[in-house]
Amino acid sequence: MKIAIIGAGISGLSCAIECEKLGVIPDVYERDHSVGWIWPSISYWPSVFYRNIGDPIEYLKKDHDIDVLPLNECKSIILKSSGQETKIRGRLGYFISRGKGDESEESQLLRQLKKGTAIHYNSLMDFKKLSSEYDYVVVATGRDSEARELKVWEDEGIMRVFGGIALGSFYDETAVLYLNTEYAGAGYARVTPFSPTQAIVGLYDDRHDEFDTERLFAKFLNYEKLNKLEFLFKLKAPPFTTGRVKKFKVGNVLLTGRSAGLTERFLGVGGPEAVMSGVLAARAMINGGDYDEMVRPIQEHIENISAFRKAIEKFDNKDFDRLLSLLGTPGIKQLAYNLPFNFADFIGSILKLIEK
Repeated sequence: MKIAIIGAGISGLSCAIECEKLGVIPDVYERDHSVGWIWPSISYWPSVFYRNIGDPIEYLKKDHDIDVLPLNECKSIILKSSGQETKIRGRLGYFISRGKGDESEESQLLRQLKKGTAIHYNSLMDFKKLSSEYDYVVVATGRDSEARELKVWEDEGIMRVFGGIALGSFYDETAVLYLNTEYAGAGYARVTPFSPTQAIVGLYDDRHDEFDTERLFAKFLNYEKLNKLEFLFKLKAPPFTTGRVKKFKVGNVLLTGRSAGLTERFLGVGGPEAVMSGVLAARAMINGGDYDEMVRPIQEHIENISAFRKAIEKFDNKDFDRLLSLLGTPGIKQLAYNLPFNFADFIGSILKLIEK
């Protein structure tokens, strides 16, 4: 069996690892010169999003035989709006390093390839051409262009990102999330630490023009009194399109990770889902199985979490203040984050029904 994987990101590498374990050595094509985002970053895997599977690190190891070592456990989150602030404590999830460093998730996955899978770097491949040369082609590019070309992509919006790595004094187990329509629309800004001395400081805006992002980032820093931070670098990332796919497999082409719309649209989390979809794609191709049916529950979970985005799209700052005031009520915040059942999916499914 000949399998081509386009993209050596999280889902592509996870697929390659599982292919090896099932006895097939795939060809992996990566357009960059090495694995990992060109800029370092931190992904947050919130525990409240994963009550359906339990601890996501343990789940990926047990059910998908993939090891991911987090940078840190998140033990507190500070939520700030224009007029409110609340702090939530507990076992709130994990910070995952991304990029080209040795600790990054991509580098960790690369080291789990054991049987000689070839990664063809600096290779920009056309999935249509490969589909005539291979039994299966896995699209793991992190882009939606292939799904659009296959006519299975459904747009939901766009997120614009500006940020960088700042030097300062940070609590490496604490994330700070800012909700303020003056600079982030219905998006958010964040400070997420790499270490006690370095952090990702970013703005994720869904309402303003892309040429406004640098100005809005400066406004965020001034408003939140972060303008004294020293930055190692700042950059404007490419606009982050959001959406879903109607089908995960078209002919012999399988879509995984963000290429399959498996990133929720509330905070932009999709790391565990990228791993899962990559592994399931390998199992579907080699063991046989309906890939669409295998991945559909993951999409359902993504849509449940994304329903929170729809709920806040029309929020103004008074709405965010009221939300944080509610979350800060004694008992409420711990209830939401520490309930033993799948709170986020439950509420999200209700919000979807209301939207209809």
